[in-house]
This record gives sequence, structure tokens and C-alpha cells, in this order.
Amino acid sequence: MSAPESKGRPARRAVTLALVGMTLLALFAVTFRLRLDPNVASLLPDQGEAAALRRYVRGFGGGDLAVVLVEGPDPETNARVSAEVAAELGKRPSVARAADRVDTSRALDPMLVFRHADPRAMERLRGALTPEGMRARLAESRAMLLAPGSGAVADLLAADPLRLGQLAYEGADIGSGVRTQPDGAFATDDGTAHLVLAEPRGQALRGEDARRFVEDAESVLAPLRSAHPEMRFGLTGGHAIAAATEAMLTRDLSISSTIAMGLASLVFALIFRRVRALVAVMPPLLLGTVWTAAVAAALPRGLSAIAIAFMSVVVGVGVDTGVHVYAALLEARRAGLEPREAARVARAKTARGVLFAAGTAAAAFGALAFSSIEAMQQLGLLCAAGELLTAVAIVLVTPEVGALLERKPPPPPAPVRWTDAFAWLSGTRRRAALLAFVALLPVGAVFLGAAPGLSESIVAVRPKELEPLKVQQAVFDAFGGKRGQWVVLVADRDLERARARGDRLAETLSAMKDDVEAVDALTALAPAKETQEARFSARDALDLPAKANELEKALVETGFAPARFSGALDAMRAPSRDLVQIEDLRKTTASILLSRYLGTDDGDHLVALYVRPREVPGATARVEQALRQTDPQAMLTGYARLEVVLRQSLAQDLPKIGGVAAVLVVAALAMSLRRARDVVIAAIVVLCEIAAVLLLVRIFGIPLHAYDALVLPVLLGITVDEGMFLLYRAREVDGGIEGTGRPSGLTGAPDVKHDVIRETLRDEGPPVAATALTTATGFAALALCRFDGLRDLGLVGALGSVAGLVVALVVVPAGLRLWKA
Repeated sequence: MSAPESKGRPARRAVTLALVGMTLLALFAVTFRLRLDPNVASLLPDQGEAAALRRYVRGFGGGDLAVVLVEGPDPETNARVSAEVAAELGKRPSVARAADRVDTSRALDPMLVFRHADPRAMERLRGALTPEGMRARLAESRAMLLAPGSGAVADLLAADPLRLGQLAYEGADIGSGVRTQPDGAFATDDGTAHLVLAEPRGQALRGEDARRFVEDAESVLAPLRSAHPEMRFGLTGGHAIAAATEAMLTRDLSISSTIAMGLASLVFALIFRRVRALVAVMPPLLLGTVWTAAVAAALPRGLSAIAIAFMSVVVGVGVDTGVHVYAALLEARRAGLEPREAARVARAKTARGVLFAAGTAAAAFGALAFSSIEAMQQLGLLCAAGELLTAVAIVLVTPEVGALLERKPPPPPAPVRWTDAFAWLSGTRRRAALLAFVALLPVGAVFLGAAPGLSESIVAVRPKELEPLKVQQAVFDAFGGKRGQWVVLVADRDLERARARGDRLAETLSAMKDDVEAVDALTALAPAKETQEARFSARDALDLPAKANELEKALVETGFAPARFSGALDAMRAPSRDLVQIEDLRKTTASILLSRYLGTDDGDHLVALYVRPREVPGATARVEQALRQTDPQAMLTGYARLEVVLRQSLAQDLPKIGGVAAVLVVAALAMSLRRARDVVIAAIVVLCEIAAVLLLVRIFGIPLHAYDALVLPVLLGITVDEGMFLLYRAREVDGGIEGTGRPSGLTGAPDVKHDVIRETLRDEGPPVAATALTTATGFAALALCRFDGLRDLGLVGALGSVAGLVVALVVVPAGLRLWKA
């Protein structure tokens, strides 16, 4: 045993123990702490309206109502089954209460409905209390009594002959456009669709609570689906969306990472044509991935929907290091070095370059920390950590394992022919100039406006393949709801004050009939004390005792006996001023609706109003102005407004991230290449590549939004490797040729640069192709994700990796031909 080898053993043993210890700790963290976060708040910017939407998601995500959609051809069966669903759901331990109907007005003194009347309802009530209005309402009531099966209606009309309760609640939206029927059922007018509302226990954003509720709900719905195959049952709401999102993320993470590992292994094996090379590269790649997953486990709120892409990216990009290290090991063994010495030489030769390349890519990923979207910050952190950790693991482990695998001299490398085509393209200065011109065409096209426009970002927040969101759309379709609903959010430390502010906003919006189609607010169920007092004062200004005398006269004229309505007349002559209390409402069937309007976040009470503006010119601006004038502290948000916010966020983030990434990459190139010509050529490679990717995105119709667009500056760091390693190799080949004494630059002598380019491409072309294609496979694996944002991110990254390879193989030889050192 040689002295250097005996001295190196303790160091190797210490490194081995450290790696084992780190890995065990990482596995423990991943097993017991790594969790997926279904909260869409991490996908939203941290400023402006998106910040308000984050508050809304946090404040109402924990108590969002669940909705069961029951559809079928027979209205009576639908009503019966809906009642059965409500009864069975209410028995489940994960459900606080469930109801298929709610009665907010039928048993109410008609003089008390005024406390729930917004400006539109008050206008209807005033009209009904005019002499003409009374007679018209009474004529309708008489027709209702003469209709078959009117027995149940008689008692209601005796207490409220003008049907004031109906007028007060007529047009009031409950649950995004869902209206109650006269019997209180949540159903469409034709009865073909019913809803069951449920209040789940626990928080929707806590995975265990969401899964438990969905399991209980499915245990109720499964036998009904079997018993009624002609009917459709759907589940939506915060808990269902969170559970489905977490399931989708789990699937996407496992499938994309597995496929990324398989594709990267396949490409690696095909390039080297030595399957044993996988044994040397895959273990340290797994080590780096596990270590990075341990970093993900330390994230306080869990791994977000976009950040789960780190696994595939780390696998694809991490193999790059293994390609160069193992190629150097094989080269050393072919040169006659012993396995252990070959491992040392391979590590010494590649460590600086691959670690520098990994650091460059990590710096580009780190630029995502400047994003205003938490999920992109997570992605940048994890990919940067993965780049460095995987590179370190491969540099430490792969040469050692490779030395054990390559005890016999490896066969000579298989002849490479495809690189000769790229060498021929730059074989003369004229062809090289033409090639450079073609490579720069995408840059010119982008500057002339050929870049793709921004697409919808909302699909990356709320994936269109998520089943509960499909059910939610079905509810909109059945009950007349529409997309485009805004959320107005009021936050206050005092609940009563928050409710009063919410009531004022609701009344302002309700009065804007020409600009506002619907307002859904708590004030219809439980107005604040201040609001109720004001509405009672408006009611008393109508002089109800005098109206009672007019009603008695109208009853006689329309054929009714006034004595039958003595209770209603007495109530009108001495109207009650009872105030509804929020605590009293919690004891009624209407309590199930409260979680739609009331929430808490960071010590504040939140009151939410839901507004649907009309699609008329100027309506949006007028509604926004009215909200600012009524309550400047109120927050306007909602998924319908998110698209504009995400575009604004991208417009702010992209220049910052792109600028930081570009500066970091150029600085890394300058420190690494240390030659102006090489730095310029490498910079042109990434410039042409980014322009080519933008054109390809437009050609293939890939949506470009706030998530995948931010991958573009990251590609600067990922794909700069190809150009860097080609330029490194060119120096080595050039130095080797000049050292042989062959003529260089003499008139009539062979063009040495031609030999340099051809040898460079033959030597470095296969490893560069391997690194680019393994990176592409890592991104391409994300194309199989069901989460739209991940899929788009993967497609852009895969296109960028392939484009970077092609551009490097074109621009570097052309640059070397045109710019002689």
C-alpha cells in the first residue's frame, strides 16, 4: 500500500461517515416533516390586491362551506335524496352541521324584515306599501290561495298578506348566486339541481382535516351513486378543493420525479453506452435529492404547488455533474492511470468547472428570491440548494464508485459522427458568419415584437383539471352564477365595527343597480346593530299605523275578511324593533351560511362581501370609485381580479430576476473563463437561446404566465454550462495542438482552428449533449403533471434546455471561427 493511499484512508472514512450522517438526518426530516401545502396563498403575490386575496384565503379557508351538488331528472327524487344527504352528513364526526334548505324569513314578523332590507329591498317594500302596490300584491295572494294545494300557503299569507318577507329577500344571493325556493330548499326553479351545504370541522388548509371530511362525504355519496345511477353527485368547497389539490400535488411529485429519474438515466446510459456508469452517478444524485428534500421539509408552511418542481429539476440538472465527472474518469483510465489515481485526477480536473457551473446555476435559481410570489421563492431556494448539494455529492462519491467499477481499462470511446455536421457548418468563415446570422435572427425577431404575449395565470392557481372546481362551475351553470365575482374584504379588530363597515359597503353597492348585478353580504342575514337601527328608522318614517288602515281597506276591496289578518294588522300598528343578534343566528338553520361572510386572520375580524359588476362600459371603474369613497380601508380582491394582479407582478418581477440572473451569470463567466472572447461568445449563446425559446413558446402555443415566465431568466444559469464546457475544451485542444509544433497561422498552412473546432466538438459534444438532454428530461417530466402551472413550467424549461444545446453547438464553433484568439 502506498503512503499517499494510507494517508488518504482516514480522510475518506471521515467523509463517508459525514455523508451517512447527513443522509440519515435528511431521511428522518423527509419522512416525518415533509408535507405538501394545498394553500393557494403561496401562489399569490405579497402585495396589492393579491395580498388581500391571501388574507381572504387564510381567513376563510379554515371555515369555508362545503357544497354537495345533486342533479337528476326527477325533482321529487332530487329533493328526497338531498334531504337524505344532509341528514347523513350531519351525523358524520367531521361535519358540524349540514342542511339542504334554510328558512330566513318565513317565520319572521313581517315588520322585522325591514332590518334585513338593503336599498333595493327597501325600494320594493315601499312600493308594496302604496295603495296601488297593496292591491296588486293582495290580488296575487288571492290567486295563490285559489291554486290547488294551497293549504300550506294560507297560514303564511295570514301572517304576511303582502308577502313583505318575500320582497325583502327577493334577489338576495346566497352562496354565489344560489337562491332559495319558496320552501327554503337550495334548488333551481325546475328542481333538477339541489344543493346541500355542510360546515366541516377543522380547517380546510390542514391536510388531515380536509381528507377526513372528504372521506366522510364520499362514504355518504358512494351508496347513493350506486342506488341512483341516473343522478350526478359532486362535492366542492374549501375542504374538497384542498384535499384534491394535495392529492394532485402528491401524484405530480411522485410521477414527475420518478419519470425524471428514469429519463435522465436512459439518456445517460445511451450517451456513455455503459450502464455501469449509472451505478456511479445515481446514488450520489439520490443523496443530493434527499438532502434537498430535507431543506424542503424545513419550510414552515410546507411545499407549495409550484415548488414541488424542484425534485424533477434537481434530478435533471444534477446529472450534468455526473456526466462530466464520469467522462473525465473514463478518459483518465484510457490514458493508463490506475483506478484510484484516475478517480483523483477526474475529481481534480472537473471539480472546479462543475462546482463553478453548479454555483452559476444556483445563483440563477437564487434570483427567484426576488419574486413577489412565495412559491417561486421556494422553487428558487430548493433548486439552488439542490444544484450545489447534488454537485458536491457527485464530486465526492462518483469518482470513488467509478474507480471500483472501472478496474479494467474501458474500451475506446465509440466514434462520434454527428458532431462533424456542426463542425462542417462552421468549417469556413463564410459559413460561420452565415451560421451566426441565423442564430441571431430570433434575437432580432423578439426585439421586433415576435415574443409571445402573457396568458392566463389563473389556471396555475386553480387548475382546470381539479374535480371540485369542475363541480363549482357546474353549480354556477345550474344556478345562474357567473365568473367575475369580486370579493370586498373588511378587516377590523372589533367585530361589530367590521360588520357595520360591511353593511355600509353593501348598501352602497346595492344602490348601484346600473353597475352592480348582485351583492351577496352578511347584511341580508345579520346586519350590524347600527344598520338595524337605521333601517328601523327608515321603516318608521313610512308611518306604518297609517299603512295598516290602508291595508285593511285594500283587504276588503280585494275580497278578504280583515279579521283573518288581525295579527298582521296589529303588528303594523305597533311595529316591533327587535334586533337580531349574531349569537341568536348561530342557533338557527341560517347559521350554516355565516362562515361565508365571517373569518379571522392575524387578530382581525374579516367580513367578506361578494359583488358581481355588470358587463357594461365604465361599471368597473365606477364600482371601484364607490368602494374607495365609502370605505378607503376596504380591500378589493377576488380570483376574478387576480389575472391583472399576476400580470403586474410579472412585469415587476421579471426585470428584477432577469437582471440579477444576468449579472450573476456574466460575473460567473468572467471569473471562470477569464478571456473576453470566451465570455462574449458564452453570453451570446444564452442571449440567442432565450430569444429562441420565446419564439418556440409562441409557435407551440405554450401559455406564458407569472410562473413559467420566471423560468426564462433561470435558463441563463442552467444552460450556460454547454457553452462554458465547449470553450474550456477548445482551450485544452488548442493548447495541445500548439504544443505539438504544428504550424499555426502561417500562410498556406492547414487551418488549425478547423482542427480545434472539430476536436472540441468530438470530445465535448457528447457530454454537453448529455447534460442538456438530461436537464431537458427533468423539465419534460413535469409536462405529465396535472397542475397547469407545473406543466407549463416544465415545457418552457425543456424547450430552453434543448434550445440551449443547439445554440451552443452552433454559436460556439462559429464564434471560434470568426473571432480568432
